[in-house]
Amino acid sequence: MADPPRIPEGWLPPQPPQYSEPPRSLEPQAPIFVRPAGEQGTNGLAIAALVCAISSLGLLVLSLGLSFIFSLPLGVAGWVCAARAPRDVRPGQRKTGLILAIVAVALSVVAAVVWIVLIAAGVSVTDLQQNLQDELDRQRRAGS
Repeated sequence: MADPPRIPEGWLPPQPPQYSEPPRSLEPQAPIFVRPAGEQGTNGLAIAALVCAISSLGLLVLSLGLSFIFSLPLGVAGWVCAARAPRDVRPGQRKTGLILAIVAVALSVVAAVVWIVLIAAGVSVTDLQQNLQDELDRQRRAGS
């Protein structure tokens, strides 16, 4: 092998690395797809918890809390489903269902207490509806 060319003052130019073993074959390898932990399969109980909790909250909102008789058992069912759901399969769904179910149960209890107090105080649903209608009419007249 000949001596590499020298630059003035004795410096050598950079050389590519020398491999001691031959380069490997460049055959393409098939990719390996691995699912992250906790994302395998479906979690039916977590989905049931989400459905129960969202249904409970929807009933409460649409009925102004008057459907607490139905929304409270739905919220409790959602809570139970979320608590019994497997923790290692789709944990995000389980946690979301649990949180929504707890919120649904809490709001259902609050709505039940409020409606029981209102009924004990002598307020009927028709009186409340009439008062709300009168207030809406008053606001419409004040806005025009």
